[in-house]
Amino acid sequence: MKKWKIFALMLSLGGLMTITSAQSLLPDKPEGSKPPFMMGGGGHMNPAPKFTVDESIKQVEAEKIAAAKFTQHIYTDPETGYSIPYNLYLPDNYDANKKYPLVFFVTDAGANSDDVKTALTQGNGATVWATEAEQAKHECIVLAPEYTNTLINSIGYLTTDDYVWTPGLTLVTNLLNNIIDSYSVDKDRIYGTGQSQGGMTNIAISDKYPDLFAAQYLVACQWNVDEMEAMKDKNLWIIVCEGDRKAYPEMNNATARWESLGVKVARSEMWTPTSNKAEFAELVKAMEAQNAKINYAVLKGGDHMSTWTVAYNIEGIRDWLFAQKK
Repeated sequence: MKKWKIFALMLSLGGLMTITSAQSLLPDKPEGSKPPFMMGGGGHMNPAPKFTVDESIKQVEAEKIAAAKFTQHIYTDPETGYSIPYNLYLPDNYDANKKYPLVFFVTDAGANSDDVKTALTQGNGATVWATEAEQAKHECIVLAPEYTNTLINSIGYLTTDDYVWTPGLTLVTNLLNNIIDSYSVDKDRIYGTGQSQGGMTNIAISDKYPDLFAAQYLVACQWNVDEMEAMKDKNLWIIVCEGDRKAYPEMNNATARWESLGVKVARSEMWTPTSNKAEFAELVKAMEAQNAKINYAVLKGGDHMSTWTVAYNIEGIRDWLFAQKK
């Protein structure tokens, strides 16, 4: 694989390395040319975690292999009458007589597309759970719906800044419940996650159906703070960037509201987004030591779209998610 393509793949699969390190792979390029950034929705990037080039290439290749193991399907919802494509990963040697945790991942709005596989390539929020290394630790089913432009033109966006329940949320929730009923899912270990639109989707579903998720990893998102009171007793890990003009202030408000209701929220000094694996492990460990059900981590600097270049590469948070049960 040419070095330029490796660089592009690293960025498109979640920003697994620092830009400085990635650029060291590049050949000389024509004056005025630009690297092929392919983040969902575009935007600025935080410097990504300090993984070595070899570590990054191995991780990208692992996620590429994982992406190929997802199968693509279409769900037609009897309630709304609309259809939505989705990606589904089943563990190797899936056994219907065995119960599996389920990870439900929803992309940001920038990845809304009529190409169902966009959810597998715009970042690593879906594929990271299906890698061989992750499955060896946390065998699970992974569901990644793809909200399409066709749906946007028919029933509107999945989530809006008005923080209201939408027909799209009904459709996606019914898809999730269909998968739960159709496969051998451990209903005590259903985990929700997503970035921006995807995190908002998770919050909205959890508000409406508080007994559904065992835990959620909420990335660069926000919702109506009054409605989020319903989540005060949930197992949550929230991560935002300091420079996120929506998610950061609104999650500050939400966590403050929970604390005003007597709920403990684990906090720390802002995390450095370029921390290496060992440093992130220590940061997670320190947060867990506070013994709170809700954990709130803030990445220093960055902006809204920076968060998910880092979030799904933090192994300790992935491990925390799978340790939670209803």
